Amino acid sequence: MKNIYTNKVFKKLTIIVACLSLSACYQTVPSTMGPGDLSQPEYKRNHPISVKKGMAEINFTLPKKSGGLSPNQTAIAAQFIIDYMDKGQGHFEIWRPKGHLNSQAIKSAHQKVRSILYEAAIPATAVTYHSFDANGSDDAPLGLKFERYFATASKCGRQMGNLSQNFKNENYSNFGCAYQNNIAKMISNPKDLLGPATMSSASAERHQIIWAKYIQGTSTGATRSEAEKVSISEVAR
Repeated sequence: MKNIYTNKVFKKLTIIVACLSLSACYQTVPSTMGPGDLSQPEYKRNHPISVKKGMAEINFTLPKKSGGLSPNQTAIAAQFIIDYMDKGQGHFEIWRPKGHLNSQAIKSAHQKVRSILYEAAIPATAVTYHSFDANGSDDAPLGLKFERYFATASKCGRQMGNLSQNFKNENYSNFGCAYQNNIAKMISNPKDLLGPATMSSASAERHQIIWAKYIQGTSTGATRSEAEKVSISEVAR
């Protein structure tokens, strides 16, 4: 009887010691994260992407014997105007030198740029014209400018220290730096980092058509042509 009682007491003591050892292994680490930190990871706070306005600029120098923009320069000017349509803020600026030795080439290039703007359906009110004194030079360029947003991140390459001594398993100083720099360089329009783009209003004409079909009880979906009606079995053949 005494042995049975001793065994029960020993078992209880064993369970208590085991529970105490497990509780000793568990330590509550005080949280240092604020209310908005879940949406703002540490690497974003250490290496933030800065979005600021700046001027995009391109200059075309016209040789003495040139008659205007070369085919390559024309393509570059067209791409620059496409970038303005995608990222530009405010007016598109054309800077034309006055007193240029090759004034005929400057005039031709100026007209070519204006024709590209017209073909791109950029309104005349969005284009401003400026001039500067070329002082009789033959290398004063025809300049194109517009304001846009630029994204930059912090410079990488900080001293990381001894990573083998990182007992708290914290992010090292360079963690996420390359990622942030890649995002800043790859994003199509840095303005998107400031907030979502506004949505255009729905087509009132299309709304009336769909609504009329709904009232009549007919299908509101678009009619598919015979070429679009392809089954999976036909694709696998």
